[in-house]
Amino acid sequence: MVFEIKTVDQAKSLAQAWMHDNGFSPSEFLPCPDDLNFMLQGTAQNGMPFLVIQQKKSERAVVAIANVRVTESSFASLSAMSKGERDAFLWDLKKELMFAPPTFSFDPSFEDTGIPKGFQFAKEVYYDELTEGRLAEAVNYAIRSALWVVWTFRRKFGAPVEVKSVE
Repeated sequence: MVFEIKTVDQAKSLAQAWMHDNGFSPSEFLPCPDDLNFMLQGTAQNGMPFLVIQQKKSERAVVAIANVRVTESSFASLSAMSKGERDAFLWDLKKELMFAPPTFSFDPSFEDTGIPKGFQFAKEVYYDELTEGRLAEAVNYAIRSALWVVWTFRRKFGAPVEVKSVE
């Protein structure tokens, strides 16, 4: 029997229970940012952190989010590339990410600099489909997309000196 989610508390409870039952060590951000009903953080088996949030403006959905921060050494390597080479690298990466289920965005400074300092992947699950399976799928998609960026940067620039492996 599928339990229909109708309230913020039910959505939060389902997400917390799913994260706990799957060993993702959920923790709740308190106080919660003003624009959110809740924000939960977990860590996937590969060590990558992820969030499950609910925005106040979208009270009939939860969002699974995975963020990737570009390391200082990778940022320096991107900055050292010619504009044409960097634009081609980022264009290819954006084309690859276009076909991933989550939406993606660059950090806000990208608009000014043309060099990303981070990426965010987000996959929404609406209440009419919110189950543990759909939540697992959304988190999986967000994490896989984030890992693709990590691997793409590693392939291009080598392993960053600042970070231990997330593979």
